[in-house]
Amino acid sequence: MSSTDDKPPPLSIQDINNIITNLKNLLTSDCAEAEITVATNTAANSPTGNEQDGSNRTGNEQDGTNKQDGDANQAQETNDKKKEPLYELGKLCKELDYMIRSFQNLENLKNSLTEPFKTLEANVNDIVSDLEKDELRKQVQHNLRVFRNNITRVKILILLQLQAASINSDGNRALQTTFATGEAGDLPYLYRQPIFENSYYFKEIEEKYESLDDRQKLCLLCFSIFPENAEIKKRFLRFWWVGENLIPQNGNDEMGDLNDTLTTFVKKRLIEPVLKKNRLQPRSYKVTPIVRSCLIHFAKKARFFDYDPDGKPIMDFSSCNKACMVKSERATASWFADYLKGNDKDGNSEKPKEQQQHQEQGKLSADLVKLQMLFNFLNKEKLISASQQIDKLQTLFNLSKQFPDLPTEWFSKMTGIKVLYLGRWEATAGQARHIEVEDIEFLKGFKNMKNLRLLSLQGISGIPKLPATLCKLENLRILDLRACHDLEKLPERIGSLKKLTYLDLSECYLLDYIPQQLNKLSELQVLKGFVILDAKNSCTLDDLSELSSLRKLSVNVNTTKFNIDEAGNALAKFQKLEKLRIAWGWGGMPGKEDSTLDSSSEQQQSKTKKKQASSISSAAAKASTDKVNKGEEKGNWERSAVAAAGEANSKTAKLGGGLRGTANIALMAKKWRRLSMKGREPQNLEGLERLVKLDLQCFPRSEPPTWLVPRKMKKLTNLSIRGGRLGYLNHKDGQKWNVDTLRLKFLVNFKMNWKEMQQRFPNLKYLENLRCPRITFCPCDANGVWQKFVQSK
Repeated sequence: MSSTDDKPPPLSIQDINNIITNLKNLLTSDCAEAEITVATNTAANSPTGNEQDGSNRTGNEQDGTNKQDGDANQAQETNDKKKEPLYELGKLCKELDYMIRSFQNLENLKNSLTEPFKTLEANVNDIVSDLEKDELRKQVQHNLRVFRNNITRVKILILLQLQAASINSDGNRALQTTFATGEAGDLPYLYRQPIFENSYYFKEIEEKYESLDDRQKLCLLCFSIFPENAEIKKRFLRFWWVGENLIPQNGNDEMGDLNDTLTTFVKKRLIEPVLKKNRLQPRSYKVTPIVRSCLIHFAKKARFFDYDPDGKPIMDFSSCNKACMVKSERATASWFADYLKGNDKDGNSEKPKEQQQHQEQGKLSADLVKLQMLFNFLNKEKLISASQQIDKLQTLFNLSKQFPDLPTEWFSKMTGIKVLYLGRWEATAGQARHIEVEDIEFLKGFKNMKNLRLLSLQGISGIPKLPATLCKLENLRILDLRACHDLEKLPERIGSLKKLTYLDLSECYLLDYIPQQLNKLSELQVLKGFVILDAKNSCTLDDLSELSSLRKLSVNVNTTKFNIDEAGNALAKFQKLEKLRIAWGWGGMPGKEDSTLDSSSEQQQSKTKKKQASSISSAAAKASTDKVNKGEEKGNWERSAVAAAGEANSKTAKLGGGLRGTANIALMAKKWRRLSMKGREPQNLEGLERLVKLDLQCFPRSEPPTWLVPRKMKKLTNLSIRGGRLGYLNHKDGQKWNVDTLRLKFLVNFKMNWKEMQQRFPNLKYLENLRCPRITFCPCDANGVWQKFVQSK
């Protein structure tokens, strides 16, 4: 009798693996015994092993020979028959090895899928629960996107295992092990394997690739030169695609085409967005190793880039007009090592003149030697060919070189170059590498690059100034000087770059002068890192207002003379400015005397209680002097108000009707401040009304700018205030903000509660409240984030 309870439990993968291992051990011992038996029988039947056979040869020689041949043939047939089972046993052992490896892979796959499957289950539960609530439609869409991405990850893991199982078990054991269980670094080798090109997943990606138009194909192939799982910034992709003329450069249309292209790639699961904490939109993207292997295959076939057998881009541009500067990991080419040692020269010769002539013909120029040391060409012919075709090079990209000093003569011949990216491209600080040039003499070759559209020197040290030849790049669209820490000044005639639309000066901390000709860049749309300085004749914010196409501006304040209220007059003149960031650096922060303004005022007020009005006048005079010499914590208006109140009190005292007590002084100062601010408010509000995003960092005053009010910022939807002394926001006449994204970080003095915030920001959908102790009762999560649809749930 049997029942369901009597059934043996199902075997686990580990149990099956143990059974197969035992079978293999048994077969291995049988194989050893069979080999011994075969060897013994072979020795017993061989002619040399039987002395009796040798004695019979004294008879008929011919008969003995025939008998010996017959015995040898019979012994060979017997050995072949006995070897057949041994051969079959060997084959079976190999098959068992294959099964053992396969079940080990399955065990690894099971372990690796445990957490992903739990995540998928949680995603499904969230989607099902949210579908029952009509108000959570947006949350359902978000969960569906997350669920789709998680399925893609699991699908890749499963497909890798299935592809490994489809490999012929008898002839591709080594390939199968690398394919199925190799590390991510092994996967680029797949593009060279016929079995990979015939796999289902390759065919699927190829079909998606072929569905793209020609422009989108070239955009996608740009991902093929980067290491697997590298995060590629959206900003960098924009640079490259504009430089290659793959997207039009027409303001908002340019960003629209960029976003549409990336969205298409994401929907087809060709790339993955990198979602960072507290960011609503992805700023970086990456490709999985197996997709990258497919892209390498497509790029090499399309002659977009050339690659070595390891799947790494190389310097050879003879077939594609594009090259990468890659850190060489192999030994110096043998021919070049011999050249350096002098072994390429002939020995003693009877014809010294011919020998000398031969040596002179084979001698490399200094630029060619430097070129070979940079790129390590495998043979001399490749080096000579590259130097002769340098004018055809269109794209040069520094992928991993630390010292990208190019030969001066070679650099000046790059007349056809369109994209020159010598700087750092890595997305995260942890991957940043040090890049340095020893001499900037080679940069003078800019004068011949009439077709250059993109120039990036990002993160390169050793460039204190840029040569004047930079101003001859008449077709330059993008100039990326971000994090050039040694850069001190820009060329005086930078206004000659009439087609420049993007200029990044961020993190250039030594930059102490910006020429006024910067306002001649009529096509400039994005300016980052503009510095407000005390330098004479340096470009000012008012000068920048002449840039009629400027849409995005980033400003660093390094002087205490900058007045944020007066800056409103300049900002109101901008015609298309939509995004503005103002950050106060160390040079723009008030000094110690300004930080103690409030305490000084209190001391002065206490003195007025004990002394006559003349002491108030002297204190007011001192405050007026301090105002001229230094900046102040709460702005020039407050100090001027105190001084004016003192003067008024002094004059009234002389007339016999002086003010009494500090209350009257404070009231007078408050009224004067309000009147003076009202008189200085910008009358033309068009420039301020166009602002969509405003970011203030390290704001030095406790009161906000006079122009930062809802009435003037009608289109403002994104407001960010990070660090500084700001204590509140202006809300005149009960007006409400249209802001839907609000970020408040590191504001110790800022005071507001959740109820007040909801009243003043009725359209709020996203809030970041990080280390702002006086912002109370906000329903934020552990990361300080609140979102409207999450709160509804």
